Amino acid sequence: MAVRLLERVPIDRIEAQAKPVDLGRLLMMLVVGFFYLLGFVVRKVVLVLGVTLGWVIAASRTGWQDAAVPTEERRRARAA
Repeated sequence: MAVRLLERVPIDRIEAQAKPVDLGRLLMMLVVGFFYLLGFVVRKVVLVLGVTLGWVIAASRTGWQDAAVPTEERRRARAA
């Protein structure tokens, strides 16, 4: 049964379609695609880290400023 199934596969047509594929171009596209994807991912990560760093700096600055306010003024501000 397997032999009959293999006889029905159009190997000549498959081979005719596979020959035009340029192996060098295919490998070049894979290498270039890898570096394109790497650059894309690195940019997204850097953008996310930049936003995160901005939030960290802003939160640290706010905490620093709140710590500089005398204790009595902080109590009055919280009560209001």
